[in-house]
Amino acid sequence: FFANISKKIGLLDHPNSRKLHKGSIPLVGGVAIYSCLFLYFIFFDTSYFNKVIFISSIFIFLMGLYDDISELGVAERIFFQTFITLLIIGFGIRIYDLGYFSIGTYEIILELGGFGVILTVLCIIGYSNAINFSDGLDGLAGGYLINCFTSIIIFSYIFGNYADLEILYLIVILLIIFTISNFGIFLPKIFLGDNGSTSLGFLASCYLVYFTLPDIRYFHPILTLWAAPIPIFDFIIVFTFRVLKKKSPFQPDRNHLHYMLSNSAIPQKYISIVLVLSSMLLSTIGLITFIYFGALSSLILFLFILLIFCLIYINYSENNHSI
Repeated sequence: FFANISKKIGLLDHPNSRKLHKGSIPLVGGVAIYSCLFLYFIFFDTSYFNKVIFISSIFIFLMGLYDDISELGVAERIFFQTFITLLIIGFGIRIYDLGYFSIGTYEIILELGGFGVILTVLCIIGYSNAINFSDGLDGLAGGYLINCFTSIIIFSYIFGNYADLEILYLIVILLIIFTISNFGIFLPKIFLGDNGSTSLGFLASCYLVYFTLPDIRYFHPILTLWAAPIPIFDFIIVFTFRVLKKKSPFQPDRNHLHYMLSNSAIPQKYISIVLVLSSMLLSTIGLITFIYFGALSSLILFLFILLIFCLIYINYSENNHSI
């Protein structure tokens, strides 16, 4: 339905020097998903915090929709994302601590105090844009989001928490249907668009914070790093290198991991599958490390893999002079 009306309202993605797809593709993935979620919240009862998170994400969705049609500036997008994130924090959804860590015979909890507010803003805005950055190949952003929401469900189940997860089941189902359409299988080919990638990234990051609140704590906060690690690695590295090169960190280019792999021996149509499966594998490894070796070992492993990704990125950039 939305694919058909997208042409009338100009909600289309046209190919250019950076976007190499064929033809004009409807940017209605987020519109379709949010329409279904909106119906869910109308007809089914859910928790107070679910409503707060969803209503807040609607504003991010509308901002992305406007950006898809008329293109917002970077400053306007970041200001708006910060405002909505502070609104979420005002409802108590924020990072209070980093959980318990065992060091020898001691067990400590890393309280953050006021810095938790700053970290919450950085994490939610960063993750929202990390998913948006990854939206460059068919199935990639959708796959990362499936990885993230599925990880939240699995982490919760493993630690014996089953309540209030119904909305996540629905989101995963909708993302699977979208990904099928994104590949143009059985359904019209559509893209997620900024309206979908940014808002769903925001939604995922808010749920990661929510399910690790001290009074709820479905799983340890360190496991949030492993919910979908590859887009986090890619965002941190690309963002940092752009700043070091005195470029706008939010200016789009082709220096992301998925674009680098497009120059490798991996066929283009398999790159998204390879990256999403790799991210899921790393999520599994991070979880196993946490269970058997503890939070500190899991954090060290995450930083070690981030370092490896950074070295690979540096080596690629030096060989291709692409940065």
